[in-house]
Amino acid sequence: MIKTGNQAFWKAQVLGWGLIAGSNLTAQAMAGLPLKLLLSNAILPFIVGFLLTTVYRFLIRDLPWRRWRFRQVFLLLIVSTFLLTGLFMGLILLSIYVLFPQAGLMSLPAFFSNFTIFFLVLGLWNLIYFWIHYFNNWNRAEIEKWQLAAEMKDAQLGSLKAQINPHFVFNALNNIRALILEDPDRARDMLLNFSDLFRYSLTHTDQLKVELEEEIDIVNQYLELASIQYEDKLRYQLDIEEGLQSIQIPPMVLQLLVENAIKHGISQKKEGGAVSIHIHQQASFLDIIVKNSGRLLNSAQLGEKLGVGLENIRKRLDLIYNGKASLEVKEEQEFVVALIKIPL
Repeated sequence: MIKTGNQAFWKAQVLGWGLIAGSNLTAQAMAGLPLKLLLSNAILPFIVGFLLTTVYRFLIRDLPWRRWRFRQVFLLLIVSTFLLTGLFMGLILLSIYVLFPQAGLMSLPAFFSNFTIFFLVLGLWNLIYFWIHYFNNWNRAEIEKWQLAAEMKDAQLGSLKAQINPHFVFNALNNIRALILEDPDRARDMLLNFSDLFRYSLTHTDQLKVELEEEIDIVNQYLELASIQYEDKLRYQLDIEEGLQSIQIPPMVLQLLVENAIKHGISQKKEGGAVSIHIHQQASFLDIIVKNSGRLLNSAQLGEKLGVGLENIRKRLDLIYNGKASLEVKEEQEFVVALIKIPL
């Protein structure tokens, strides 16, 4: 954005008209004009041009020309430049006549020559003034647009994050409730483990991203928690490529994938099943793969069955990575595979 305001305007006025006066002074000095005429021909354009464009600026700055069509603004530029040049030449000639009455009238060719020169000068002043304000308005509109988009994204992410804790707490408490009467000791162990998990969910879901290593730790705790309930029915393994632990991913993404794999896969099979987690780098993407024993429902049933977890992940990935990340769920040889690809 180009700096505007009174201070910037006065500096530009002095500099611009000073350059006009300086170049006029140099050219006429080389032509050998008398000193008095030389100084007047340099100072008069500076004073008249400075005052005229200052008054003009105060007249047009409150006009709603920023909302006009291009044709209207172009017409304003042409007409105002003609009027400014006419006033400029009239004031200059009047001043010369008062200061140098013996000089006589300016010849017609000289008048048109000077009129053309100062028409171009004042036209350039007009163009620069209008261009700066158009550019700043466009720039300001772009900034406001992106600020609004960022605020909307933050609001959406906040809403999605708010879904995680109730969803997580509901499922964990259901697991604990199922064990209270059956095995109080295990239920107590499960409750202690749950408190650690819940503390993580409270402290980390406010963050946009966390290190992969932290997410793996929480998944390990969750799997230990789940294995108390499912015992031998749940088998799991983690395969994490070395050197990826410090990569940043959205919090609770991996945990929600594992939670969905157990809830909609393992818990639905009497004999239980296996959950495997594979994380590796593929080209410029981080691939997070969670596989569980089971069959994938048809597309009509899938949206209803998967619930909050996967839809939450999909929306957060889209918001955080601007559509460059993806979540795919498919079936491969009696396994349901959830694949997340995150750009590195």
